[in-house]
Amino acid sequence: MGLILLIMTCLCLAFSENSMRSRNETVFRNNASSILSYIDNQRLLSHTWLSQMEHNYGIMIDILDNGAPLLYSTLHAHDLNRELLETARSTAVSEYGLDPETFRSSSVLYRYEAFSVTDDSGKEYFVMASLMPRGSGYFDIVILCPASLPAAQLWQQRLFFGAGSAVAWIILTVLAWFFVARMLRPIENSRRRQVEFIASASHELRSPLTVMLSALSAARTASPDEQPRFFDSIESEGQRMARLIEDMLLLASSDNKTWSIRPGMTELDTLLLETYEKYEPTAREKKLHLQIHLPEDALAPCFCDKERIGQTLSILIDNAFSYTPPGGTVCLSAGTADKYFTISVADNGPGIPDDQKEKIFDRFYRADDARSNRGHFGLGLCIAKEIVLLHKGTLTVTDAPEGGAVFTILLPQTGK
Repeated sequence: MGLILLIMTCLCLAFSENSMRSRNETVFRNNASSILSYIDNQRLLSHTWLSQMEHNYGIMIDILDNGAPLLYSTLHAHDLNRELLETARSTAVSEYGLDPETFRSSSVLYRYEAFSVTDDSGKEYFVMASLMPRGSGYFDIVILCPASLPAAQLWQQRLFFGAGSAVAWIILTVLAWFFVARMLRPIENSRRRQVEFIASASHELRSPLTVMLSALSAARTASPDEQPRFFDSIESEGQRMARLIEDMLLLASSDNKTWSIRPGMTELDTLLLETYEKYEPTAREKKLHLQIHLPEDALAPCFCDKERIGQTLSILIDNAFSYTPPGGTVCLSAGTADKYFTISVADNGPGIPDDQKEKIFDRFYRADDARSNRGHFGLGLCIAKEIVLLHKGTLTVTDAPEGGAVFTILLPQTGK
């Protein structure tokens, strides 16, 4: 970035200095033309006026009257570079045809040409050469001006560009630091979440694996009557590991954007009734009251993946069953709100503190570590939210009016 800025500054400085040179050349030509016009209209030339023009415009004026130096030129001959003047006159003759030998003194118009020459040291000069009729003879006039920019003006220009470049470099550095840090922040957060995910997954997998190995070791020395109990424990923990691995693969598919849905027209009230019938026996076993509330009028079909929405409902109901005490109530409901279908799963359990309502959708997060023995890995709600997001919907949690939590799914009615 710094190298690019330096190159751009040098290019701009070169362009600016070239523009200044062109502007100075234009100013010289205008001033020289004005001087020639004034001389042409005057019968007598004032040495004071010529000296003042040289001083005001930073130029040198040399005039030959019929080939002989004018008195003004002889007065300040020590200031003029005769070799440079000869170079200018010979260039005017050879390249522009301003030859005093062929110039007709009877002409009423003067001729002039503007060009540039260099001296022996390589210094460049702007030149205005002219042949001007004067009575029965002519004036051979050469006006010179250094083409190089004044040192003060040149250094002022370079200091301006240098200061501007330094300020621009500081600003770009600050902006680059800000934007790079901002761009890297999501990458760093992703890396941190990945590390946490791997650490949590390793811990979750190690727990059932430890139980399985312990049960297997105990089964080898147990009596035949006791062995089935250890085998049941191994099977249970194996199924628990299988569920965890399946959940992790689902989330990996979501992260890779390869998790797809197969939407179709789905009757949500029918889906809720099927889910209710599926979980009603489990509710009785846990001594819970499972209720369902549906609107009197049938809901319009919803364009969604029935299997995935059913999976989301299963996650929410299983979560509610786990954290609702015996004798509690879990309620399923469906309806519409604005342009959305609503599906809610409410319970009268302990509820979720406000500072944890967003965190519960993070991977491997549990609001209460003491509940880790209930077979929950902290992935279910994360999976449920990913499924809803694939449907361009939302999944939120709020407090139930009489205590507990209410999970609400919003699905767009015009999703097709």
